[in-house]
Amino acid sequence: MAGPIAVTTTTFVVGMSVLGLLLYVAEGGIGTLGGWLLLDERAVTRGQIWRFVTHLIPIPGVFGALISMIFFYLIGTQFESQIGRRAYTSLIVALTIIPAVLGALVAAGTGEGVLEIGLGIMFFGLAAGFAAANVQARSFFGIPFWALIAFFFFVQFLTLLSDRSLVGLVMLFSTTGIGLIMTRSLGFTGVDWIPTVPLPSVVTGTGTTTTATPKRAKKSRKSKRSSSHLQAVPTATASEAEIDSLLDQVSERGIDSLTKQQKQTLERHSKEMRKRRDG
Repeated sequence: MAGPIAVTTTTFVVGMSVLGLLLYVAEGGIGTLGGWLLLDERAVTRGQIWRFVTHLIPIPGVFGALISMIFFYLIGTQFESQIGRRAYTSLIVALTIIPAVLGALVAAGTGEGVLEIGLGIMFFGLAAGFAAANVQARSFFGIPFWALIAFFFFVQFLTLLSDRSLVGLVMLFSTTGIGLIMTRSLGFTGVDWIPTVPLPSVVTGTGTTTTATPKRAKKSRKSKRSSSHLQAVPTATASEAEIDSLLDQVSERGIDSLTKQQKQTLERHSKEMRKRRDG
């Protein structure tokens, strides 16, 4: 904790963006210091690899940056509580580095040069993952959240297309794809059309693949220390929708279609059901 504010991955990322905003104002735009943080493919080829991470700090404009920070914080805090800090941090790292590397490679081939990115591009990956994990979520005026994100994605796509920014398009699609694929691979969505990839244990961790609401996820992690929490929130019911989805998948495509994490989820559910029956 830092005072009353919990230092989570989300607050850290937003905090870096706030520093970027202050730097932008102090330098009257992206100045000398901000220029050292931008994703410049020519600088990267000279060994300045920190730019693959720091490109989120400089901001291309005040208004857009503020909007991105607000929505990133609102969605990020919910998503981080829902899937756990380890999985969420892994997602943020992937959304930061992989699109930057791809963007730099494309920039090297096209000669687009310096890229002013900020937090906006990463937001699409985060929002896509959140929408996949919460298909029934609603936004303003009851509009499905996934539909709202799809609309913003289309607007951003048209903007980058009109600017003839191939680098921007590559980063937009890669960021969104990473958000969807990692959310599915971690076992937090049952949307069948999203592909999965094997993830290392350092990403998945232990017991981080169950689909649960933020509060239930926290109580489940504390159940080893508190029997009252275990009774209040049974593990089996916390992932009921996911279990149904996994059983349907096994019925349609066989047990081998499940990822390692999904098989572990079914195994935990089976053990819980046996305990209830025998008890």
